[in-house]
Amino acid sequence: MANKPLRVQENKVVMAKLPREDFIKLQKHCSIKNESVNSVVRKAVMAEIDSPVPHMLAGKNLFVYNRYKDNFSWRVILDNGLRVDIEDDLPAESVSQLLDSLKQAVDERETYIKKESNGVPIPSKLVRKGI
Repeated sequence: MANKPLRVQENKVVMAKLPREDFIKLQKHCSIKNESVNSVVRKAVMAEIDSPVPHMLAGKNLFVYNRYKDNFSWRVILDNGLRVDIEDDLPAESVSQLLDSLKQAVDERETYIKKESNGVPIPSKLVRKGI
């Protein structure tokens, strides 16, 4: 019996299930760009692999009150100086409710980590006794 040579595949197939509506949108997008679905998906995958967006970025939240509209804008100022506008029309009531909810969550966290003064969280493995 003849041994078949090992066939090494240089390419692998990647598949994803999409709802019909999303697939139709993808086909329309590809048609507009005059590219195949395979080409667009390959470019999207490679863009994510070559230049991934970090899951967490460092920066500060900034809420700005607009007196004339009686609403708030939510912005994030990243440590690299870039400003990202999250929302420009947050109702005052929503921000007030969010503030109350955040205070409650922070209080719960401080109780959980046994924070009693101006201390900062430290890894519990650094503390040998007294927990």
